[in-house]
Amino acid sequence: MRRTPLFIWLGVTLHVVFFVLMLMGVEPFLHFFYLFAWWTFLAVIGVINAQRGGNSLIFGASQQLAWVTGFSIIVWLFFEIWNFWLHNWFYVGVIELTWFRWLAYAASFATVLPAILEVDTLLGNLGLVRRVSGPVIRVSPRLLNGCVLAGLLMLALVVLLPQYFFPLLWVGIVFILDPLVYRRDRVASLLGQAAKGSYARMLRLMLAGLLCGVLWEFWNYWSGAKWIYAIPLFDFWKVFEMPLAGFLGFMPFALECYLFWQLLRLARETYAATDWRILSIVAALAAIYCALVFSGIDNITVIRT
Repeated sequence: MRRTPLFIWLGVTLHVVFFVLMLMGVEPFLHFFYLFAWWTFLAVIGVINAQRGGNSLIFGASQQLAWVTGFSIIVWLFFEIWNFWLHNWFYVGVIELTWFRWLAYAASFATVLPAILEVDTLLGNLGLVRRVSGPVIRVSPRLLNGCVLAGLLMLALVVLLPQYFFPLLWVGIVFILDPLVYRRDRVASLLGQAAKGSYARMLRLMLAGLLCGVLWEFWNYWSGAKWIYAIPLFDFWKVFEMPLAGFLGFMPFALECYLFWQLLRLARETYAATDWRILSIVAALAAIYCALVFSGIDNITVIRT
């Protein structure tokens, strides 16, 4: 622990150096600045969380980093599939070499869940948004089923009228996932916490999502390989590449990331004794899924000039 401050300063120094090299147009720091920025940032806050609370995902249990980064890719690709229909964002400036481009996809998407979860943990370790009380919600089977139906209706509207209801993608999934978590772990569920009148975790996650959203957009803006937006109705008042109203979407997105992670945790606990051959099949299917979606991104979401 005595050496921890050294690693923090090293991470911050590298981050600043990468930023300066990017401004100077030095490759690969210009083209892949987003990756250099995010991974140094995650290393710094991971060390801080390990030092202050001993609860860093990145520097915790040896297998945790592989799980959270790998699952992060899978979760984000789920939203990429939706974007094949919505066309809300596109990628520009990507490299031509396919295997290297796909590696860059994976390295970028692997930061999504760690970013949300580590920043949420950091806010908690700093003592921010620890106690927020609100109305006590009586959670019943009818409420749980109603939430799932509401979420499915939102997603149906996204499919049927995407130009008007695309924002519901970032809300509807919360309504579907949280009842699933509640049925297995009421403590982890957002509804379960609301049943006790506690809203601290929800608000802290939303704040983490907003903070990460600002960083995502800021670092993306400077990167040679980046995403741009084509958002109906709200495509004005841009901050970096993102329309101002779009930043609101990062808050429910953080809740989705948290709930996806909780579901993975519950699945791991349930199937901990699963035969390694079955796990190998699941890993192979996940790899095929990633390859198919990467190919879809290449053909649908990437703009080549």
